[in-house]
Amino acid sequence: MGRGSSQPRRHRMRKAVRRESARAWIASGAVVSVKAYARRYGVDRYTAREDLLAVGYRFPPGDNRWSVRPPAVPKKRKPVESLDIDLDWVYVGDQRMFVVGYTSGGAPFGYVEGLDDTEGDWW
Repeated sequence: MGRGSSQPRRHRMRKAVRRESARAWIASGAVVSVKAYARRYGVDRYTAREDLLAVGYRFPPGDNRWSVRPPAVPKKRKPVESLDIDLDWVYVGDQRMFVVGYTSGGAPFGYVEGLDDTEGDWW
């Protein structure tokens, strides 16, 4: 069985090998389109058109679909005011704590009220 990948072998090909395989696929007389190439090799349609042009496939005149990749759209960030972080005193068990941060497990940590108080005879 060899590799333990769930993808077909032709979906795991690098560019040079994929294009060489595409040349043989086109020469076999198969019906070739951008959509068929994208599905066969597991790439997006912009990459499929780029690869087909690189191997010498001729597109009909005026067929410019998938020729220009759209510009990247920046991810919208939440404003700082809308974050649901409460930087106030909270009760953890029966002790009050000023939360400074959270552990990777989600437990709060910070200043616990009363730990540094030296009032009273507690020792």
